[in-house]
Amino acid sequence: MNPFRLYKAFFGSTIYTYATAILAISLVFYVTQTFPLGMHIGFIVLSSIIIWRAGDFFSPAARYIEHRHNIPQSVKAAVIDAIASSFPEFAVAVIAVLLIGKADVGIATIAGSALYNVLVIPAAAGIVASSPLIVSKEVVWRDNLYYVFVVMALLGLSFMFPVWGVGVALIFLLMYVAYVLMLHRHYLAHNKEIANSTQKEEASLEEEESVTIGSEKAAWTWIIGMMLLMGLATHLLVESSIALGDLLGIHHAVMAFVIIAAGTSVPDMVLSVISAKKGDYDASISNVFGSNIFDICVCLSLPILLALALTGKTTTIGLEQPELLWILLVATLVAFIFFFTNRYTLNKVKSWLMLLMYSGIVVYVFTI
Repeated sequence: MNPFRLYKAFFGSTIYTYATAILAISLVFYVTQTFPLGMHIGFIVLSSIIIWRAGDFFSPAARYIEHRHNIPQSVKAAVIDAIASSFPEFAVAVIAVLLIGKADVGIATIAGSALYNVLVIPAAAGIVASSPLIVSKEVVWRDNLYYVFVVMALLGLSFMFPVWGVGVALIFLLMYVAYVLMLHRHYLAHNKEIANSTQKEEASLEEEESVTIGSEKAAWTWIIGMMLLMGLATHLLVESSIALGDLLGIHHAVMAFVIIAAGTSVPDMVLSVISAKKGDYDASISNVFGSNIFDICVCLSLPILLALALTGKTTTIGLEQPELLWILLVATLVAFIFFFTNRYTLNKVKSWLMLLMYSGIVVYVFTI
């Protein structure tokens, strides 16, 4: 295939012009070393776009694997969808632990991504929804409440164990296994209802597929290829964000909490906003909590185990801004209250309040 056509197909007809302009300007700054601030900002924006588009191409391949092996919808949502939307956070954690030796960047990114997901994404979904966003009791009392428990575990383990090894990693992994089993039990209890709604959702999604998958080999090729692309883009995002922070005198953990977290959360935002526009409010919100649970339980634990297997060393956390985790816990509780009140309805006022709250947190974080 012509490389230019492949490049244009990847970004899409409405985006590739802007992506090309950003790339060209950033490369000029890089070669001439004339405007490092603009160069890093350009690379941050470009890497975020690549992460978003790679996630779009990942999804149809993942759905093909789901259909091919008759994977239950509950497990698919908790595993395949979570991997599709959360792989950038996993890549950040691996890069932070193994490549740059700053585990606090991984934790701050995942905490910041979780904060972004729990405040900005539901708010955006509530704003674009054609009617007040009503979610089911299951999403609030199953996904949201379990997520509160996971955040409390993250906070407690971070304070009790400054060095993480096999024990902490296994605790997080077991928490995620328990979550998947809970989802699977819910799936079995409502098998007929979920099967019908899944068929409708899949029918609408098939119309929007950006790539046609013809075989399982092709599906795995797309999945592995897009994961590698997301990993490379995430590495660029991390390096550029840390370099930008150094130029501006901002701590790397704060840059991770705000900038890197927002860049890696793009796939989650796109999935939830699309679901909200279609009126599938449960999917737009459950994706948020399921992704956050995956980020904390899996994306933090696996890099620790990888570091232990490859280097034989445990991982020192060293988070110099523990208040970031307290902020995440408070925001999670606020989200739970907002979803619980008014008969599980998120209206426009609550949505704007959540955006205002996130904006206030960002301003506060940059001042600490």
